[in-house]
Amino acid sequence: MVVIQLAKLLDAKHISRAEFAKRTEIRPSTISDLCNNKSSFIKLEHISRICNELLCDIGDLIKLSDD
Repeated sequence: MVVIQLAKLLDAKHISRAEFAKRTEIRPSTISDLCNNKSSFIKLEHISRICNELLCDIGDLIKLSDD
């Protein structure tokens, strides 16, 4: 199972979902879905924006779980 770690990354940097949506120009509903692992896909452009804004690697954002 693929797990998106966006909520964890935002919490660690004390950034609200609304603020992050503004910074990345990604719809707030998309940010919410990613934080709650309710997305069945994620656009490559969004991965790029997220990683650039959080100064992280794709491996920090996306993890594989045994579940």
